[in-house]
Amino acid sequence: MTRHHPHPPVVLVGARPAEGHATLTRLGVPFLWIVDPSEPLPQAGPGVLAVHRVPYRDDPTSLLEVPLPRDTAAVLSFTEFGLLPAALLSEALALPSVSVGAVLRTRDKLVMRRALQATCPGPAFGIVGEDEPDPDDFPLIAKPVRGAGSRGVRYLAGPADHLAGRDELRGLLWERFVSGPEYSVEAVSGPDGHRVLGVTAKRTSGRPRFIETGHESPAPLDPRVRARVEEQVRRCLDALGVDRGATHTEVKIEDGRVHVIETHTRAGGDRIPLLTRLVTGLDQYELAVRSVLPGVAAAEEPLPRFAHAAVHYFPWEDAVLAGLTDPDRCRGLDGVVELEVHARPGDHLPVWQHSHERPGHVVVGADTRDELHARVRAVEEALNPVLRPLSDPASAAPPPLLPAS
Repeated sequence: MTRHHPHPPVVLVGARPAEGHATLTRLGVPFLWIVDPSEPLPQAGPGVLAVHRVPYRDDPTSLLEVPLPRDTAAVLSFTEFGLLPAALLSEALALPSVSVGAVLRTRDKLVMRRALQATCPGPAFGIVGEDEPDPDDFPLIAKPVRGAGSRGVRYLAGPADHLAGRDELRGLLWERFVSGPEYSVEAVSGPDGHRVLGVTAKRTSGRPRFIETGHESPAPLDPRVRARVEEQVRRCLDALGVDRGATHTEVKIEDGRVHVIETHTRAGGDRIPLLTRLVTGLDQYELAVRSVLPGVAAAEEPLPRFAHAAVHYFPWEDAVLAGLTDPDRCRGLDGVVELEVHARPGDHLPVWQHSHERPGHVVVGADTRDELHARVRAVEEALNPVLRPLSDPASAAPPPLLPAS
């Protein structure tokens, strides 16, 4: 028997994040699922028309060879490496989507910097080994032009550091280090412009890797400062040609000036879309789908669950995890929305080099900021991690590390 769907089908590129396919299923939108050979093969569920293994990460044009339903209405991707393949297929089919140009201008940090120079000038920048920074440009941040997850980020305090690392870092983008607090702006663009859903305060490990350790929403900003942040992000998205879908833009405020650090044509990671939904009721994934499929009705009435929400990454590193309370016993604590621990007692926890080495996190909500911070502390105290220094003789024989989930 032929199954009839209320909506025309779409193509979904990428197995992750789970919110992508979960949103389509919740909205009743059938989809053809494109999965890279490097990704785990997902199980087909309601609304999945077919699953195709296609090497879209290595060959973005490989999607053009996939047999598509004749009435395909959109091509979507919520994963970093699926953005360009999805845009290429969308433009080939003349479907509404983020343009190929907009994706290229946001995926490459050097191209983005050059595109923003006229309307949203930012910090001084260049390429290590090609563009010599001025003495006033220090300190610098060096990073891969197409990096993610804080991989390959280096802090260069002065000319001596730059000179010593120039050969190793050759070809990386350098930027003047912008001091001041960091925020991210979550938005969805469509025919009516850029809709800002929330502004999130970000916390990092600081020098030298700047790995993100926690976020809080809404960011505690003066309304006038928040308005400047939102306006700068809208100007940035206009300059980059973004007119559809979800965006995640990272900014810093230095001496009252808003600097765009980078932006992405996808929802943010680190559970930020969940924080936004908890405090506003607005689902960034759902709104992104509806930006290209305006006939799709909202799944439910948006209602905030908390006034404040935060994600906290457990700061356990450079140690052996000698003991830990069963996380299941902590999931029922007040305000806990999500709690994940990837490390087990006996695991050696490395010094973090990138975000994928963080051992776990908790998402918490509350009615006040003070209550929020108290609930985060309560979770960590309840987990009661026992950390033994790696220099302890008892730590000499490490067991295998738990694979990242």
